[in-house]
Amino acid sequence: MNILLTGSGGFIGSNLKEYLKDKYDLLTPRSKELDLTDSKAVEKYFSKNNVDFIIHCGSIGGAREIEDDKSTLKSNVLMVENLIKFKETNTRIILFGSGAMYGKTRSLHRVKESEIGEFIPEDLYGLSKLKISDIVKRRNDILMLNIFACYGYGEKENRFPTYAITQNIKNKPIEINNDVIFDYLFVEDMSRIVEYFINNESYDKIINITPDKSVSLLEIARGVNDIGTDTGHNSNIIVDAIIDKEYTGCNELLHRNYPDVKFTPLKEGLEKLYNHIKNRSIL
Repeated sequence: MNILLTGSGGFIGSNLKEYLKDKYDLLTPRSKELDLTDSKAVEKYFSKNNVDFIIHCGSIGGAREIEDDKSTLKSNVLMVENLIKFKETNTRIILFGSGAMYGKTRSLHRVKESEIGEFIPEDLYGLSKLKISDIVKRRNDILMLNIFACYGYGEKENRFPTYAITQNIKNKPIEINNDVIFDYLFVEDMSRIVEYFINNESYDKIINITPDKSVSLLEIARGVNDIGTDTGHNSNIIVDAIIDKEYTGCNELLHRNYPDVKFTPLKEGLEKLYNHIKNRSIL
């Protein structure tokens, strides 16, 4: 099977590339090689390459504390429209939604897929994902997997698990501005879920891929400290504020569509990430 994997240079895409590379024939053009917002370029690419399946990870915007570029909404929707326009009719697509589509300015407590559209996101990234979900609902060849939070190898250094681990290795304080509850999915679990849906069609078109247990930033910091203690690393944990806010999604549909889904315990996932970061030469 030839799989077109877009966005292979990003966190999600790069992990999927590593996980799937020995199992499928992957086409992984970077944005400089294939501009998905350029309809002529996409048409030409599909005419020259045999694509049996598409995993679309490419997108812009959505970075925390950075305002979305004004092109975020148009570009993210256009990328999906071009893939649909030029792929073969029977070629299925897996693409990614986000908790942001539910409106991240409010507290999200185990929100369900049926709630999509009840609250309009204020940010362009969340709005783009909402618009894409409207496209998905009208089609039978696309599956949208909604990620709320994902951690693991190669994430940005300011993402909390990697930040906390890096601080601990350096014996520096772990600072938490606001202690919020998240659904942190380990990246290995994400990859296994995607592989499952490559080989199994889903009952539902839009599915939250969130773990069974939510976790606070303070719990992550304490877990990192426990791991570091064994090797002589310890950090003071400083919490500026504890606020009653969540960013979590209901995973009932995930269990319905993938009954045997398993999730890596937080301690195990953090240990794997801790060892990965510790072994990097930059520290």
